[in-house]
Amino acid sequence: MTLEFCPICKNLLKIKTENERTIGFCSCGFKKESGIEISAIEKNKKKPEKGKGIAENKPDLDGITNKCKKCGFDKAEIIDLGVQISDEAGIYLFKCKKCGHQERQADGSCNA
Repeated sequence: MTLEFCPICKNLLKIKTENERTIGFCSCGFKKESGIEISAIEKNKKKPEKGKGIAENKPDLDGITNKCKKCGFDKAEIIDLGVQISDEAGIYLFKCKKCGHQERQADGSCNA
């Protein structure tokens, strides 16, 4: 397949089919019958199957040991909020695995 360019403005011709003829069009108005055949190959892109992977949407009752002050359940998920100021300790949230109640733990300054 050969690319065809407009002899006037040197832009690439856009190839279209009109009345069963292949014609090259340019934005400057140039029009030329072309010998290029237009063909299209359509590929059916198969989407990858999504497996269960690592994360699942079922409640995981395993977690760290932390007794919930609301319901008394003894397992929690820990969420690290990081350090807000460089000379302070990190801030952690303990989220109850049963009721979702969150407790905050911030130990203050790490400079002793």
